[in-house]
Amino acid sequence: MNTSRNRNCDCGSGKRFKECCGSLLDPMARITDAQIRAAVHTADDEGLANNEEPKDRAFKNVLRVLTTLGVDNVVVAGQSAPPIVRRIHTANERLFRREDMQAGGLHLGAYMFRDIFCHFHVPLAFGTAKIDFFEIIDLTDYQKGWLASDSQEAARFHDQGIDLLDFGYGWMEFGSGRPASTLSKELIFRSHVQLEAAAAIATGGGDFRGIVHSSLLGVELSLKAGLAASGETKDDLRKRYGHDLKKAALELGKRESAFDSARVVRSISTFPPFVQSRYEGAHPARLEAGHILMTAQYIASEVTRCFSDRNLRADDPEMAARTYP
Repeated sequence: MNTSRNRNCDCGSGKRFKECCGSLLDPMARITDAQIRAAVHTADDEGLANNEEPKDRAFKNVLRVLTTLGVDNVVVAGQSAPPIVRRIHTANERLFRREDMQAGGLHLGAYMFRDIFCHFHVPLAFGTAKIDFFEIIDLTDYQKGWLASDSQEAARFHDQGIDLLDFGYGWMEFGSGRPASTLSKELIFRSHVQLEAAAAIATGGGDFRGIVHSSLLGVELSLKAGLAASGETKDDLRKRYGHDLKKAALELGKRESAFDSARVVRSISTFPPFVQSRYEGAHPARLEAGHILMTAQYIASEVTRCFSDRNLRADDPEMAARTYP
């Protein structure tokens, strides 16, 4: 006996069973694709009016359409979802690009392999999780193998992976285990925003001057976050340090023994002048901009390691010593 829903209907209508008598078994099967598309568009308009971001609407639209259709108590994702849910997902996903629907993570960083910038998402993880750095960058399998075969490149990638995870979680937990002022938490948040902007510019193919500006600003904000957590006021930060990154790093090193001020100051020495870089018209070379961004990510992570419980190397003494920057 033919039980396929695509067979000719037993009633002799000439239609397929799923489009004829079979549809009586599933009332939702009578809803046309055009009706679903219209409902998805209406749901997306509602989400847009609510100021929801695309990645949020990519899921909430499905829930709104199910409510509109009067469907409840169903699985809304995965293989066990009923046909109507899968049809809604299919229609909804056409409204977005893949990158629009990515939930992302705690922080977006960037890694430069040779002269190729790639996203490095710090994932949202709960409990004890083993994170493979190669799973959270968007290089091809061949590029990953090429990177791994070069010991110097692999060591730099490992260092950057540690930095980005320590910073990605550390900026969120700034002050955990010790007091930290509201000002310091606001500054480290702003540092995170600037470094995400630099990474987005790098991986999106924007003007490299934007990478440099946002990276240097991210460094200044992170250093001042550390100083604010050590007791400096907003006026102190403005009057005593201004935009002098080296001075801020040296002072933080005096206050925090775990802060590697020597390496940070050497790293800052490779940067263009902070204030001048905002006004001059010189276009930085691709490699130069990439190293400025990755060095900035290191410095910010060095600050958060002092004021959070995030320190992968301290947690695993068997890790190789840092080589970059």
